[in-house]
Amino acid sequence: MNKDLNLEKIKEFHKNYINNKDNLEIETNIKNNGIKNAIIDTTRLNEFSYKFNIEIPEVKIYNQKNSYQCNIYAFLRVIKSTMNKKYRNIDLSANYIEFYDKLEKVNSLYNSLLNEEELTLEIINQKVNRYIGIYGTFHFCREIVNKYGLVPNNIMKEASNNYNAVELIELLRAKIKTDALCLLNKSYTEKSSLKDTLIQEAYTFLAKVMTHPPIQFKYKNKTYTPIDFKNKILKTDLSEFITITPFNKKDFLNSNDFIPNVYLKNNEEIHKLSIEKIKDAVLAQLKDGIAIWFSSEESTTLDYNINILDENLYQYEKLLGIKNINKNKELLLDLINYDHAMTITGALLKNNEIKQFKVDNSFGYHGKYKGYLIMSTDFFENKVITFIINKKYLN
Repeated sequence: MNKDLNLEKIKEFHKNYINNKDNLEIETNIKNNGIKNAIIDTTRLNEFSYKFNIEIPEVKIYNQKNSYQCNIYAFLRVIKSTMNKKYRNIDLSANYIEFYDKLEKVNSLYNSLLNEEELTLEIINQKVNRYIGIYGTFHFCREIVNKYGLVPNNIMKEASNNYNAVELIELLRAKIKTDALCLLNKSYTEKSSLKDTLIQEAYTFLAKVMTHPPIQFKYKNKTYTPIDFKNKILKTDLSEFITITPFNKKDFLNSNDFIPNVYLKNNEEIHKLSIEKIKDAVLAQLKDGIAIWFSSEESTTLDYNINILDENLYQYEKLLGIKNINKNKELLLDLINYDHAMTITGALLKNNEIKQFKVDNSFGYHGKYKGYLIMSTDFFENKVITFIINKKYLN
C-alpha cells in the first residue's frame, strides 16, 4: 500500500512534536552542542577511572593518520607482545604489510577476471570495486607476514601526513580498470600471458605512492631478507591465533562484519564462544603479556577526547527514540559495524570480576588518556564483534 504524505499529516506531526516540551529542549541542546555532547550521560561518565591492575608494558602508540589501516596497527601491537623481549623496541613497518595487502588484492582480482568466460566492462567495474578497497583483518595481516615477512620501520617508513588511503584506492581502481581493458575479447591463454605485465603495472603504481618494499636489508650490520627477519624476532607461531566471536556464528557469517579472505589461503578459524569463556581467555592471554586484537562498533560510541568505549554513555535510546534490540539483530541490520580494530592491553580485576579494560588505539596520543581508552564490560559484551585469541588459552 502506497500512501503519500500531505500537509494535513505534516501539521499533525508538528503539533505532536511541539506539545512535548522535552523534544524542543533536546533539539536546542543538540543544535548548540552537537549530538554526542547533548545526549551524554554525565553520571555514567563519572563512574570511570583510569585504573588497571593487569597491564601489558606500554609501547609506542601508533598513529594511522589517513591510512585507515587500523587492522594492521592493531596487529602490530599484538606482534610487539609476541616478540622476543630483546627485540620489542624495534619499530615495525605497517606500510610494508599494507603494500603487499594491496598487491595481493590486485593479484586476486586479475585471477578472477581471467576466469571470466565472457569479460565485460560491467564485470571489470564490479570486480575492481569489490576487490580493491580499504578493508582487512588480523587474518589478512598474518597471511601477509607469513608469506612476505616483516621489516623495521626505518627500512620502509610509515605513510606521511600527505598520504591518503581513500585517494590511493580511487586512483588504483582507475589504473586497474583502464589496464584491464586489454583483457577484453581475449582467450584464456592470451589473457594469462598479459597477467605478469598487469601485475607489474600495479606494483609500479603502488611503489610510487607507498615506496617500494625491500628484498633484503641491513639490521645491526647483518643482512636479512624480510622472512629471515620475521623468523628472528618472533617467538610465537601466528597460526596459533584464531578468530573468536560472541555472536551467533551463522549471523556473523551472513553480516557485513564478516570479511571473507580474497587472497592467499582461506584458512581463517572462526569459533563462537560465550562471553564468559571469552573473558577467561582474554584474561589468561593478558596475564601472559600478550595483547588481544579486536574489531568493534566505534562510530557512535567513541569520543576521541573522552576516550571511553561504553555503549550506555550516550543516551540514544532515551533521547532520540532509537530502540534497544537484541545484539544479533543489530549485527544483521548493520547497526553493529566493524568500524575499527584496536587491542586490549590491560584490565581492572576486583574480587575475580572484570570491571573494565585498557585499550590501545592507533590515532596517536589523543584525548584524555593520550591514546589509551577505557572499555566497559558492557561494550566488551555487546559491541565487540571478533577477538583474536591464541588457541592455548581456550578450553
